[in-house]
Amino acid sequence: MEERQELEQPENTFSPIRHYEPRVRLVLLAQFGLFIVGAGLGGLVFQVLCLATSWDPSLSLVPDSPPDERWQVRTQLGLGHLFAFLASGWLTAWLFYRRITDVGPSWPDYLRIRKLPDWRIGGLAILLMAVSIPLVLFSLNINQWIPMPESFKLMEDQTDQILKGLLQMDHVGEFLANLTIIAVLPAIGEELVFRGVVQQQLMRRINNPWVAILVSAFIFSMAHFQFEGFLPRMLLGIILGWLYWQSRNFWVPVLAHFFNNGIQVAGQYLYGNKISSIDLEQDIAVPWPLALASTVMVWMVMRVLRQVTQNQV
Repeated sequence: MEERQELEQPENTFSPIRHYEPRVRLVLLAQFGLFIVGAGLGGLVFQVLCLATSWDPSLSLVPDSPPDERWQVRTQLGLGHLFAFLASGWLTAWLFYRRITDVGPSWPDYLRIRKLPDWRIGGLAILLMAVSIPLVLFSLNINQWIPMPESFKLMEDQTDQILKGLLQMDHVGEFLANLTIIAVLPAIGEELVFRGVVQQQLMRRINNPWVAILVSAFIFSMAHFQFEGFLPRMLLGIILGWLYWQSRNFWVPVLAHFFNNGIQVAGQYLYGNKISSIDLEQDIAVPWPLALASTVMVWMVMRVLRQVTQNQV
């Protein structure tokens, strides 16, 4: 994995490195391979835990599953994210950017994780995710009009049942566990893989950053295998990819990703404990004027955020 080539980067690409870098195809193939290995390793560790604890590895959650079954599924999902995303993304970056020579970036510089973002950029990233919610929900409404094969619908129903069961939270301990499994680990692990590795490598190959962002967002959405939510997840991937490109800081899309997932966990916890009357798991029909207003607000926040980031350069 030490094969390297000399690469002149176009001015508008994400990475400013103009020295020796690994081949794009080699990095992407390694990431894909390590993802598969990580997913298999996570599954193996879970199987060992099942043998040690008498868990049923074929268990599938339903909305009224008991707490011990919910903890089992949380453990399974946590191991999956830890090995398939977080470990594979970090290992890919480390293998190819571990400073074998004095030329080129180290892996923390490549991922852009050394510095926390300015509070204004972090706040604007969260605001951007917040104002995009009606637009994202509207894209979900459109997605639901697209006919799907029956096998896809069955798979979506099973996933929906598992998610509803997982989001049953009887106490704050389950809320914190869900926040970790559904918000923290995916925010870090998925951003490592899809923005830190896939998007950055595509930007080395593709001269137009927007094309690289769109392709990586497409891959991000496809990798979830939830086709009823394909369009909204791709839209979120575009926003996260744009944040990474503009801020040049890994923690900005991580913060935005955490906010997007965390607000859903928090909303269901409040609803389940009768603190809120809004059930975020129910389909919400968004009228097109509200989606249009959301689009305008997204554009306005993106303009402000871009000005802030440019002033810091």
